[in-house]
Amino acid sequence: MSVTDKTQKIENPEATFANAPDVIKDSDLSCQQKTKALDTWEQDARQLSTASNEGMTAPEEGAGPKDQNELQQVANAKGELGEKCKPKPSH
Repeated sequence: MSVTDKTQKIENPEATFANAPDVIKDSDLSCQQKTKALDTWEQDARQLSTASNEGMTAPEEGAGPKDQNELQQVANAKGELGEKCKPKPSH
């Protein structure tokens, strides 16, 4: 996998993955890269929600149930990733 492909996954995860849980299943990204991708996804979803609340999006976009579900999926994926990426005890 090229650096460009990894960069795309991290900087625009919604274009690469069907949903947030798919990010943590990706074997090409490190835990740190997966965290960055999920942070990007969360930031984008929150910005869309904020814009919608301010009346700045098209009628089909915004803070509807789908968008709230997406934020929840990102939060759940981040929690699962945190558990998977915890360092193992050395003793």
